[in-house]
Amino acid sequence: MANATAEHGMRPLDWCNALGFVVYAGSAAITPIALMVLAREMQFTFTSGGALEVARSALIVVALLASGFVAGRCGKAPSLAVSSLLLSLGLLLYCFAPSYGVVIIALVIAGCGGGIIEGLINPLVQDQHPHDSGRYLNIVNGFWSVGVLLTMLVVGEWLTWEGSWRLPLAVLAGAAALAAACYALFAYQERQREVCSLRQTAQEVRHILRSPMFWFFWLMMVLAGAAEGGLTFWTASFIQVEHDGSARLAGLATACFGLGMMVGRFAIGLIVRQSLLWHTMVGSAAAAVLCTLALPFLPWIPILLLTLFVSGLGIACLWPSLQSYAAERLPLESTNLFILLSCGGIPGYAGASWALGHLAQHYGFTLALGAIPLAMGMLLALLLLLPLLLGKPASLAPDHPGCER
Repeated sequence: MANATAEHGMRPLDWCNALGFVVYAGSAAITPIALMVLAREMQFTFTSGGALEVARSALIVVALLASGFVAGRCGKAPSLAVSSLLLSLGLLLYCFAPSYGVVIIALVIAGCGGGIIEGLINPLVQDQHPHDSGRYLNIVNGFWSVGVLLTMLVVGEWLTWEGSWRLPLAVLAGAAALAAACYALFAYQERQREVCSLRQTAQEVRHILRSPMFWFFWLMMVLAGAAEGGLTFWTASFIQVEHDGSARLAGLATACFGLGMMVGRFAIGLIVRQSLLWHTMVGSAAAAVLCTLALPFLPWIPILLLTLFVSGLGIACLWPSLQSYAAERLPLESTNLFILLSCGGIPGYAGASWALGHLAQHYGFTLALGAIPLAMGMLLALLLLLPLLLGKPASLAPDHPGCER
C-alpha cells in the first residue's frame, strides 16, 4: 500500500520524461514540416525524403537494442541525460548542414540519442508507477504529441513567413541540452537497481524473444507505429501537394493530428483504468480505421482538419497502451520488454514514412494514404484475438526474474 501511495502523481522524473518526449518529438517532426523547403533547396525527391526518416530510425533501432545494457550498467536517468545531449549535437549539425549527405549524417547522430530516449523513457515511467503504468504512460507519451503540435504550428508559421528552416533546429538543440541537464539533476530519484551484466541482459532478452506472445505484441506495435508515422510524416506534404496548401496550413493540418494524439493520451491517462485498456484500444483502433479511410477523399479543408484530429484521437493510445498491457499480462522482465516492443514500433514508423513516400512519388497520395487504414484494420483484428490467446487477466503479471529490484 505504501508503494502504491508513493507512486501516485507526477514526480520530477516524470516531468523530465515529458520534456524529453517534447524534444524528441520535435526532432522527428521538424523534417516533415520543412520537407518541401529542404527538397527544393537540396534537390531531392519524395522517396529520398522518406529515406531521411529511415536513416534516423535505423540508428534509433540500433541504439534501442543497446539501451537495455546501457541502462543496466549506468541507470536509466543518467543514460537519458547522455542521450539527450547526443540528440542535441545531432540537431546542431543538422542546423548547419550544407547538403543532403550531411543531413543524413546529422540524423544518424540524432538517431543514436533518440533511440536511447525512445527505449528508456517508458521503462522509467513503468519503474516509477508499476501499479498504474497505463495511466502515466499515456500522460507522459501525451507530451510526444505536444512536441509534434508545437513544432508543426510554430515552424509552419515561421516557414510561411519565409524564415530559415535552420533556426528552429538550433532552438530544438538547445531544448535537448536542457533536457539533458534536467535528467542529470534528478537522476538520484531513480529507483535503485542492481548492476546488470551483459550476460544477464542477454539472458533476459533471449527469454523474451522465445515468447510467442511477445511476437504477437511486436507485430501490433509495428502496425501502430506505421499508422502514427505515416500521418505524422506525410500529412504536411499531402496538404501542400494535393490541396495546394501553404506551409502554415500544412503545419496546422499535422498539428490537428498531433492535437488529437495529445488530447487522446491525456484523456485516457486521466480517465481510463488499467483494467479497461484492452477495451479502449479496440474502440480507438476501430475509430482510426474509419477516419483514416476517409482522409484522402475529403475535399473540404475544415472537415479534413477535423478528421485528422479524430484520427489522432483514435491512434493516440495504441503505442503506450500496448506496451503497458504487455508488461501487465506477460510474465517477462519489463525494461527489455519495453525496449524490444519499441523495436517493432520504430521500424513500423520509419517503414511507413518511406513506403508512403515511394507510393506518393509514383501513384499519388490517395493510394499512399490508403495504406494507413489497412494497417489499422489489421491491428484491430489482432486486438480482437488477444482475449482468446491470453485468457482471463490476472491482477498483475509477475516480473520475470532479472536485474531489476
